[in-house]
Amino acid sequence: MDDNLTFEQWYPDLSAKEQEMMRRGIRILLSRTFLIRSKERELYGFFARNEEHMETWFAPMGYTMFLDRDYGIIMLRDRQEEKVDAQETAGINKKIFTIRESVIYCALAWIFMERMSGSMDRSILIRPDELTKTLEQFGIGAGFRTEFNKTQIEDALKTLHRFSLVDTRGTLGDEDCVLVLYPTLLFGLDLKAMEELVRQKQESYLNYYSKAPAAEGDPETGDDQEAEEDDPETGDDQEAEDFE
Repeated sequence: MDDNLTFEQWYPDLSAKEQEMMRRGIRILLSRTFLIRSKERELYGFFARNEEHMETWFAPMGYTMFLDRDYGIIMLRDRQEEKVDAQETAGINKKIFTIRESVIYCALAWIFMERMSGSMDRSILIRPDELTKTLEQFGIGAGFRTEFNKTQIEDALKTLHRFSLVDTRGTLGDEDCVLVLYPTLLFGLDLKAMEELVRQKQESYLNYYSKAPAAEGDPETGDDQEAEEDDPETGDDQEAEDFE
């Protein structure tokens, strides 16, 4: 397809299938920020091939479409929040993670970096006990040994799944359950900022997870609420709940 065409000239020449792929990809990017080559290969390929035209489509909305071919991810960024330093991560809206979500995110990102080898765009499969062991290295493993706290982990993983950071195959606690870690884990937060967050909030983490589990359905403790303003970021559609 001719890259010299304007968007108005280019779009009508798309096949019905390509137009549907474009609509689907746009909805995915606006709702959960990322397209992943290893997960949505056809959609990723369409947007990567037509990067310039899709940039034109998103521009009036105030978004830029970031493409990293090495990691095989496409993400949306809000131009109003882009930083001068290209190494910093910009996001669309901010998701305020709870303490539990923040720690689990950090642990999974750490595992991904440790296990990453060869092609950087590959998803990584791990057993749930690898997450538990990593959490124990953070000094908070004991709090995850009860049934209620297993439910807490499931809830945190659902939040991360919502934004294409991780998938769960099977039921947590079953022998055949595995977690799928995506390269997007490295793009949803600033790892240096997370390292500082863990250091600053270590006492809060330890206090929170050393307490006996509350009855299921009880509200989060004050520590979770207190940490919200400092929690990491990723992105989401403005029509969805504030996230990032």
